Amino acid sequence: MAGKAKKIKKSSGQATKRVGRAAQHQDLANGVVHVFVDDQNLFYGIRNNEGGRSYRIDFGRLLMEVAKDSNGNTRAVGSAYIAGVIPDDDSFWKAAESKGFVVRRGYLGTGNRSKQDDAYLIVEIMETIYTQQGPSTIVLVAGDADYVPPLIKSQDKGWRNEVAFIDRGISISLEAYVHEFRTLSASSLQLL
Repeated sequence: MAGKAKKIKKSSGQATKRVGRAAQHQDLANGVVHVFVDDQNLFYGIRNNEGGRSYRIDFGRLLMEVAKDSNGNTRAVGSAYIAGVIPDDDSFWKAAESKGFVVRRGYLGTGNRSKQDDAYLIVEIMETIYTQQGPSTIVLVAGDADYVPPLIKSQDKGWRNEVAFIDRGISISLEAYVHEFRTLSASSLQLL
């Protein structure tokens, strides 16, 4: 099926899922996922597309959504990395604490703004594929081509690569290195 992505599922109110063109991954050592979120990439994509200036992401809801498999079953989260600013009152912290997630914040620069998000995520992906039991699954919540090099390395090591993002802003460069793409709904991730 080279050259074209196969649509897996789409119905009103549900995420669109499609198969990427990545080479078959090895048998997975476990059902664990390692989640990497480019907060600024996701936030500004949602805000500019449909969310407006007042939109806020609920990272707890985001983490629970992207940890699901293609059939909607929840998978264990081995680690989660958010590059960006996560408010102290966000449900992400409660989810992280109650489930024992390993969570790291990105670099916070002047004015508490996130800096070097892509670089920090790339380092974390590389560290994960070399230090965690695997092959396992990488779930990237970002859409830009800066993540192609670590996804190539992940694929070389036999890992499964997934991208979960909104319906706009996914680089075609990711296609050859991702096993599955899922479209996230901004309304299902909004902080209430």
